[in-house]
Amino acid sequence: MANMIDYVRWRGDIPFHQVPLGEVDALVLSYLSYMPFGSLVSADYGEKTATIAQVAAYFYENGLSSSCMIDSEESDCLLMDALRTSVRFGSVQIAGFADRYDEKTQEQFSAVTFMPETGPAFIAFRGTDSTVVGWKEDFNMSFSREVPAQRTALAYAAQAIRVLDRPVILGGHSKGGNLAAYAGVFAPEDVQADIQCIYNFDGPGFNEQVFALPEFKRLNMRIHTFVPQSSMIGILLWHAEPFTVVRSDAGGLLQHNPYSWQVMGGRMLTLPERTNESRFAEETIKHWLSELQPEARSTIIDGIYSVLSASDGRNISDLFEAKNVRAILRAVGTMDEETKDVIVDAFRRLGSSLKETIPDWLDRTTDQLFTMIAQKATDKEMKRELKKENKKENNV
Repeated sequence: MANMIDYVRWRGDIPFHQVPLGEVDALVLSYLSYMPFGSLVSADYGEKTATIAQVAAYFYENGLSSSCMIDSEESDCLLMDALRTSVRFGSVQIAGFADRYDEKTQEQFSAVTFMPETGPAFIAFRGTDSTVVGWKEDFNMSFSREVPAQRTALAYAAQAIRVLDRPVILGGHSKGGNLAAYAGVFAPEDVQADIQCIYNFDGPGFNEQVFALPEFKRLNMRIHTFVPQSSMIGILLWHAEPFTVVRSDAGGLLQHNPYSWQVMGGRMLTLPERTNESRFAEETIKHWLSELQPEARSTIIDGIYSVLSASDGRNISDLFEAKNVRAILRAVGTMDEETKDVIVDAFRRLGSSLKETIPDWLDRTTDQLFTMIAQKATDKEMKRELKKENKKENNV
């Protein structure tokens, strides 16, 4: 099956003025926000810009050892090879690169703007990287009205739209999709008028407080959310917009990787619905969160983060080093009793939520099983009838 690398190769000779930017183009540009642009791309929108072809050639020749996506180096190299010779993507200008990491405010944010020669500009927000702070900020979304990265995304989009003075599309993968949706939904009305649409690729939704705000009604129909069939990330929290389910050739959490998403021509290969496991996870988590007050969520997340921060690990992978594991275990022993009680109660409620949502999941699984059995029975009957018809024809 084809993925976005194959798409870049297939459509590489057709410029955007012939075929406008579509959903697979948006996935490619959203994914490019993970690239370590550093000094290669200007922070402003002046004359000093780089093209996708130039940046892709640099990464292809020098490697991507600091790429923000885990275990994607080989695919990244193939993507860069396809982009450096692509007529469609190669001439696209890149500017406005922003990259912020702040342990004190617990913010991990990065964004970049892509400017084709014609048509709308594309503002891409990076998803969660491998840092502990990045993951902590994601969890903060479950109880905070606004996390720092969302606030920065809103300011970034508003400034870019006013400077560019052209229509724009917002997009992102994972947390980047959430940031794109947030920046669009809460943008000032004069800025919002220039936003054609928003692409959220397997990005989480919003907590109940934010979801209930009237701003969502203004831009809801312009948000296009895509999730793989067994999504465990994009289904988190609350969404106002419907999901488009994309076929992935990976399993479980690995489906979050965009390279596993299947495409045909200029469109994603879609499925009618998500798997029972994905829907079960969504119902369980929502049921669990609805039983936890925002204060309790904050206590749990801050408590776990304080334990992890006791180590010297900045990245998730660092936490598994022996010295950091020892530091984490020591920190668990010093956790105050009130926080321990809240965490224990939360896990008790999670167990209760699992029990509450299992019956619905089993019902759906049973219905699906009976449907498959009925279909197979029908197929066998049709084959028998076909054989009878063939015998009659042969005897004539």
